[in-house]
Amino acid sequence: MKYQFMKNDNYEDFASGRVIYHKSGLPNFPVRLAGEIFQRALSYLEKDRINLYDPCCGNAYLLTVLGLLNYNKVKQIIASDIDIEALKMARINLSLLTEKGLLERKKQIENMLKKYGKPSHNEALKSIERFLKMIKTNKEEIDIRVFQSDILNKTTLEPKKFNVDMVITDVPYGNLVTWSDDDSSIMTLLEHIKVKLNKNAVVAVITNKKEKMNHRLYKRIEKFKIGKRYVYIFSYLNKGEHNDK
Repeated sequence: MKYQFMKNDNYEDFASGRVIYHKSGLPNFPVRLAGEIFQRALSYLEKDRINLYDPCCGNAYLLTVLGLLNYNKVKQIIASDIDIEALKMARINLSLLTEKGLLERKKQIENMLKKYGKPSHNEALKSIERFLKMIKTNKEEIDIRVFQSDILNKTTLEPKKFNVDMVITDVPYGNLVTWSDDDSSIMTLLEHIKVKLNKNAVVAVITNKKEKMNHRLYKRIEKFKIGKRYVYIFSYLNKGEHNDK
């Protein structure tokens, strides 16, 4: 896969555990690839600022990175997951998209610097200053919403009042009891999120399995592989365009 949007730059500011909080056992995601998927999906939308949703957010590392990389392009971030413990970390990480959250993180790292004096803490403080400068150049902070939901159970999603332009999710790789190893769970995800999609919304699904990934409500507009990951980008079909064959 050839990168079309993201340069081969230094993305150390976004490294897990540097400024963004890290917890052992919760997955991370390559920063450059995250940005590339977002930019490719965004190229199909005709909006200046979008609402972004991840229904399998885990600790929200992916969403936090995307928010920081694209602060002036994201109006709202919605994060949900079935795992309550992961959501606790998700809320903390997404707080880093606010000035208040970054200043709180700055105090924590300053205290660690006084206690341990590690060069990595100095570098982390420099990263925070860059993030703060970026946020202050934007008039509006990103609106953030986090809630518990099992995306495979439609009833836990429907009562929530929100609509989105883009979904990006790195689906569980068979490590949850309710998540199957074939593509049926992904098809269920696509079916359930439709109630939250705006007109012409785009959905990017990242998985470790090569599947056909065809759904009557969506048109597959991109598919590519990088490393062990397969990325599928879909466009949500408007009413009357559905393929019911």
